Amino acid sequence: MPHAPLAPWRERGAAVSAGLARPLVGLGLVVGRITSWLVLLVMLAVLTTVALNFLGINTIARWEGEVLLFGDGLTINSVTELQWHLFGILTLFGGTYALHHDSHVRVDLVYHRLSPRGRAIVDILGHLLMLIPFCLLIAWLSEHFVRMSYLSGEQSNYGGLTDRYLIKAMLPIGLVFLALGAFGQVLEKLAGLFDPARLPSPHTDKEPMHG
Repeated sequence: MPHAPLAPWRERGAAVSAGLARPLVGLGLVVGRITSWLVLLVMLAVLTTVALNFLGINTIARWEGEVLLFGDGLTINSVTELQWHLFGILTLFGGTYALHHDSHVRVDLVYHRLSPRGRAIVDILGHLLMLIPFCLLIAWLSEHFVRMSYLSGEQSNYGGLTDRYLIKAMLPIGLVFLALGAFGQVLEKLAGLFDPARLPSPHTDKEPMHG
C-alpha cells in the first residue's frame, strides 16, 4: 500500500536526520568489522601461551631500551596479559557494532510487540535518557584513573605488559564511541518518525540501513 505524500518539512527532516546519522552509524559498522579480526589475535595469544607453558619457556625475547607496552622484553606473562587487552578492546568497540545490528541482549516484555513506530520511539527515549548519559558519565568518571595510571607509570607486577594506561584508556574511548553510535541511531530512528517509509516492515526483526 503506497504511503501518502509527505509534508515538505517532514521530508526535509527525514533527509537531514538520515544524512547526519549515516556517518555515525557507518563508522560504528566499519570499526566493528575491523575489531572483529582481533578474535584471531586473541586465539593466537592463547595458543602461544599454551605452547610456551608446555615448553617451559618464560622469556621469549629481550632487547635494549623500552618499547611501548612491552618494555624491555617479551615474556609469557606479556602474552597472557595481551589476551585480555585485546579482548577488552574487542568487547568495547564491538558493542557499537552489535548495537547497530540489534544483536545485543534485549530483555523485554513489550518491545517486540510494538509497531515499528513504537519501537523507534522506545529506542530514541532509551538512548537519550539512559544509554548515552550512562556512557558519557562513566567515560568522564574513568578519566581520572586513566590519568593516574599514566602519571604513576602503572605496569604489570609480574613482568608482563607496561603502559597500563593504554588499556585503561580504552574504557572512556570505547564508551564515547558507543554514545556516538547510539546518537547516530537516534537520528536514524528520528528519520523514520518523519518518514514512515524508512521504518522496517512490521514483519522484519532487523532494521536495514537507509540511504
